[in-house]
Amino acid sequence: MIKKIHFGPTKSAGEVFFHKKENAKSEDDGYLMSFVFDWDKNTSEFVMWDAKTMDDKPVFSAPT
Repeated sequence: MIKKIHFGPTKSAGEVFFHKKENAKSEDDGYLMSFVFDWDKNTSEFVMWDAKTMDDKPVFSAPT
């Protein structure tokens, strides 16, 4: 399955990193992480998504 996570029309992300969960049950059982920059607001945030579901809604985000 191929899926994309959409950041929004004014946002872009750096390189995305994968980190496996402790006691992972499969190779995609982990998190995808990146810094996302909003060009309109001139702000950035650190964001984590569930790598298995690739849901657009982050499991964690924090302003930087």
